[in-house]
Amino acid sequence: MWKLIFLGLIIWLAVYIVKRAINPAAKHLEHADKPEGKKESIENMVQCTTCHVHLPRSEAFLVNGKFYCSQAHIEDK
Repeated sequence: MWKLIFLGLIIWLAVYIVKRAINPAAKHLEHADKPEGKKESIENMVQCTTCHVHLPRSEAFLVNGKFYCSQAHIEDK
């Protein structure tokens, strides 16, 4: 019984080492496409005053302290 457990442990260790050897190469290729120094940023979400849809702050219109999702909703106010 101990021989089977030991054999299973050896097989698991071999698979683990092979995965670790392959994985850094894949990560290196994945990061090669991105320019260095550029990090993904988290953007705040705001809610349209008219229809209550949530959208990123950079895409919203700010008029008199209120956020709108489109020019049509600004005109409807």
